[in-house]
Amino acid sequence: MISSKSLPLCRSRAMLTVLALATCLAAGCKNNSTCTGFQCDITVSITLVPQSAQVAAGGTYPFTLHLQHLNSSQIVWKVNGITGGNSSIGTISGTGVYTAPVGSYTEIKVTVTAYNPDFDISDQARVAVLAAHNIGVRQTTTFPEFVDNSTNKPFLPRGNNYIRLASLTDPNGNASLTHSTFNVGHYDGVRAEAALTAMQAGGYNAVRVFLQGCCQNTIGDPSGGLSSGYVANVVDFLQRAQAHGVYVIITSEWLPAFGGYNLNCPQYPTFNDVNLFHLCAGTVATTVQFWQDFVSALISKGAPLQAILAYELVNEYYYNSAVGPLSLTSGTVTAANGQAYDMGSATSRQAMMDDGLVFFTNQIRAAILALDPTALVTVGFFVPQGPNPTRIGDNRVITVYPAMANSMADFVDLHAYPLPGDLTLDQIAQNFGFVGYQQQKPIMMAEFGGFMSEYATAADAAVGLSAWQSQSCTYHFDGWLLWTWDTDEQTELWNANSSSGAINLKLAPVAKVDPCSP
Repeated sequence: MISSKSLPLCRSRAMLTVLALATCLAAGCKNNSTCTGFQCDITVSITLVPQSAQVAAGGTYPFTLHLQHLNSSQIVWKVNGITGGNSSIGTISGTGVYTAPVGSYTEIKVTVTAYNPDFDISDQARVAVLAAHNIGVRQTTTFPEFVDNSTNKPFLPRGNNYIRLASLTDPNGNASLTHSTFNVGHYDGVRAEAALTAMQAGGYNAVRVFLQGCCQNTIGDPSGGLSSGYVANVVDFLQRAQAHGVYVIITSEWLPAFGGYNLNCPQYPTFNDVNLFHLCAGTVATTVQFWQDFVSALISKGAPLQAILAYELVNEYYYNSAVGPLSLTSGTVTAANGQAYDMGSATSRQAMMDDGLVFFTNQIRAAILALDPTALVTVGFFVPQGPNPTRIGDNRVITVYPAMANSMADFVDLHAYPLPGDLTLDQIAQNFGFVGYQQQKPIMMAEFGGFMSEYATAADAAVGLSAWQSQSCTYHFDGWLLWTWDTDEQTELWNANSSSGAINLKLAPVAKVDPCSP
């Protein structure tokens, strides 16, 4: 079949179907009853746009039809030749919206066809359905757990944070040592490959990486949207990680400075700093757009989504008590969820922060799942300041539970570092407030590490971190990622490879098979 056909009307009306005749007459051809002479031709055509597409497992893709002398009611939609498709190859609606199947853990390719039976013409498009995410979450009779969906076996994340740092300059001319892992001109695929190879050899199965948008050559494109080169570097890392059986948590800290992701908040400066980011409706909407753009870019580049363990919306979510609206002691403000809160009431202020955390999480998670329905989404946190006093004088405030238990996040990421002389793990658990909530969502410790100020040698840190990991099992932590694998750029912490890999030799799953053992 062909996508267009030139049809001369020098033929009897009886030779045309009623529908085809109506099409011809609508084109302005005269009503011939006999073939007495040529009067007009029409070109009937179907063009399907685009001719190829990528879609996540369970995702949708709306095809566009360009029709000549036909209308959409005359089109029959097929997937692999089956009208309407089916659950194993995907379905397509009468308006051309293709819905991919959910349960395939390998990429599949299908053909979508728009067909007109009256003129026997059609056009086709190829669709690559990306493999579903391997890692999911399931409930058990006791505590929820991560699961490898492709094998239906429990999955226990154990790994490292892979962090590269460089001096970058923001749009205001301020330079700082910050995340540069995927920056155009900085990304080192060879070094990433070596790291992932070594992680695989050690038995690790997870790694955490940061997106960066602060500066030039980061994820935001000054001409608008996301940097294609930056996203290509992320895809390259995902492909390498997949080849080594290492699953990736992708986290972020702030909206890109470039690309049009403006901090759109009419309430500024009443809402300021990180409070603006988390509590203002316009900025939450911009954050939704950023994550939609990022996930869409991964899909369009055919990224191995199954290599992604989770999208982490914020590395460490918090509020700033020193700026508005939390600095206010009276008056009413309206937060992103549309609710009004009394700043003169401590109860109302806390409700605003708790509700804001849930609203932020749920809005962005829903936007991601609309594009990538089998993905996991989480949020990260550092230790709250009470009830056991810590971080005295720090304006960064957060209460994690019960808010996170009421959110749609798939699991929660709690960062806990052993700091002798500061809080014990028991006290940290009290501050996080998660005891009694572990039955609802898995809890991961995606950051723990050893400060040089606390451990004289990497060997001392190895012993301390191993004991810390083991102790955390009593609180049902379901995964651990060391800070960091080999970030020598950060001189205040030991990393896994410091001092000939002392920490790695202690924590690597091939050495410490049971993370909960002493």
